Amino acid sequence: MSRLLTIAGIVLILGGLAHSAGVIHLYATAGVPDANRVLLDIWIAEAQLLSGGLYLAASRALRAQSRWRALSVFGALALIGFAVPILPVLVSRAPFVFRVPAIIYLAVSLVILGRAARPNERREPV
Repeated sequence: MSRLLTIAGIVLILGGLAHSAGVIHLYATAGVPDANRVLLDIWIAEAQLLSGGLYLAASRALRAQSRWRALSVFGALALIGFAVPILPVLVSRAPFVFRVPAIIYLAVSLVILGRAARPNERREPV
């Protein structure tokens, strides 16, 4: 579980940083779009960075044999709260390449949420 949390956390943080860099580049070259698009781009980056940070914190806590479940649950719920409402929009309007990460993030977050909800989840060795 610790490895899954670490990998998911790193991928999400890198994805959030890459999204932010791409958006800044787009805005610098094409101009700043309407406020709704700016808020959407902020929401995407926020979901990735927040969830990734929570997953990394949960991974560290799990390795330290400390309380990790709340961190992983909040990370999963933050990402699920982002992915569920955005997926229908992505499926109907975005190219395939933009759908895949959101689907994978949702699936991994559901797995993490399910594993964190198990009362007898064994702690992994350090």
